[in-house]
Amino acid sequence: MLQTVQKIGPVLDLFTIERPEWGVSEVAESIGVPRSSAHALLSSLVEVGLLHCRSRGRYRIGWRIVELGETLRGSYDLRAAAAPVLQDMVERYGETTHLAVMERNRVLYVDKVIGTHVINVLGARVGASLDPHCNAVGKVLLAHRTPAEIERFVDTPLRRLTPSTITEPRALAKELETVRRAGCAFDRGEAVLEVHCVAAPVRDDLGAVVGAISMTVPAGRFAPAQSEYKRAVVTGASEISRRIATAAEPPRLAVVRDDPCDRLAATS
Repeated sequence: MLQTVQKIGPVLDLFTIERPEWGVSEVAESIGVPRSSAHALLSSLVEVGLLHCRSRGRYRIGWRIVELGETLRGSYDLRAAAAPVLQDMVERYGETTHLAVMERNRVLYVDKVIGTHVINVLGARVGASLDPHCNAVGKVLLAHRTPAEIERFVDTPLRRLTPSTITEPRALAKELETVRRAGCAFDRGEAVLEVHCVAAPVRDDLGAVVGAISMTVPAGRFAPAQSEYKRAVVTGASEISRRIATAAEPPRLAVVRDDPCDRLAATS
């Protein structure tokens, strides 16, 4: 049973915007299982609504995913809390903003607002999943994982995207310690040359880091105004955290007191 559950994640990971449809043989080859096992996994996911079987044995994401997404939104809507803040930051500074979370040691971008400058950075698309060591939001999210989780990640091969990407384990560990102390992280051309970012953590009502927001800027504009961008992102993240904490507060019930003066007025 446990082995079956462990294989469900890799199956669902195959379905992306770039490739939304898969066949049984393709799934079997991709996750390294016999065709019969792949068919059993896919059939189980269809039964619970996570996948939908089309004609000719082709599979796509099922509508149950939408229902689960709405359940998540109803119980904890990070995007709703962040959206007006991201929009306000863009209106004020004209630079692209992002909201991201950590999902299985990968940065998942869940919202963005594109900047308004003529020369602009489009940034990562919503739904993109990237390595965390080479971008500002990823460093923020990774820095606030448990020491054991950080150690496991740092010990894995770190992919180099540009000459500025940190790929040496001790250097990354030191960088994450700096991020925790500073309350923000920078990406100076580590994922894309000539693109710089600054990010700050978003916390829930218990103080746990549940996301990060960033501002993505062309290098030429970033350098002279990085202190201002940093201040804007840290302030924005604090405002989102405040909104989350406020939304989590239980409603206050009005207290009705029995006033003796009211009783006296009623009998006079």
